[in-house]
Amino acid sequence: MKRSFLTLLISAILLLQGYGQTTCDIRDHYEDFIIVSRFSYNDNYYLVKRIVETNKESCISGLVNNNINIFDYLLTHFYSNTNYQELLMISDSLSLHKAYISDLKNDSLFNSVMYGFVNKTLEKTLPKDTVTFDDLLNIAVKYFSIIRLNDEGNYVGKVCAGLNDIKKTEEERKPYIEAFCFSSIIKHYQSEEFSMYDEFVKSIRELYKVNLGIDQNERLLRAQGAMFLLMRNNENLKKMLKSEYEKNKEYLPFILAEK
Repeated sequence: MKRSFLTLLISAILLLQGYGQTTCDIRDHYEDFIIVSRFSYNDNYYLVKRIVETNKESCISGLVNNNINIFDYLLTHFYSNTNYQELLMISDSLSLHKAYISDLKNDSLFNSVMYGFVNKTLEKTLPKDTVTFDDLLNIAVKYFSIIRLNDEGNYVGKVCAGLNDIKKTEEERKPYIEAFCFSSIIKHYQSEEFSMYDEFVKSIRELYKVNLGIDQNERLLRAQGAMFLLMRNNENLKKMLKSEYEKNKEYLPFILAEK
């Protein structure tokens, strides 16, 4: 069992023990902003789960509506999915929704992350995490991936929440930083102000200026490492992360440490 999962599991237990101390139990509101649907493709069934804006006035409505993409990331990457196959067997949409919400309410990993978010922002029963800007950059660059070389030997890049090197490079997962960085990158992937897509393409072009290897596997590995460093030094990425933090810091469970 990896250390990162053990750390999250211990945090889950501690936070679950403190549920009774909160005045806003977010589990009571999951059904207000989390939806699930079942669809088929090529004779296989899949579940689509996402966060939506809540129209109900509740203790968590403001927090949720200002963190749609962040909560969507947390739902996708910090929910155990232990009962996925059982949920897939439910064809009725209402029954599926009820069963899924019930499953979420009993998922210690997901609940620990969500309760931590609430307690560090809305409830203020826990202090916000303190992170450095280098911490943000270290995670943010991991979403800019060189995934393969095509038949012509050219680099194929992708910005993706699921296909990245975070699990391979981070011994301890950082849910809130991951969610913030990815949601910020996607928000500005093709924005006029920052356009992370353009910055990514420029960085890929830089890779061709250095011969990174004859062996394809070695070349791919070196290219990915070089991409991390190129994006870490990308001024537009830095400006974008700072801008998004300043706009949303009231609703974020961490603060940036002053230099």
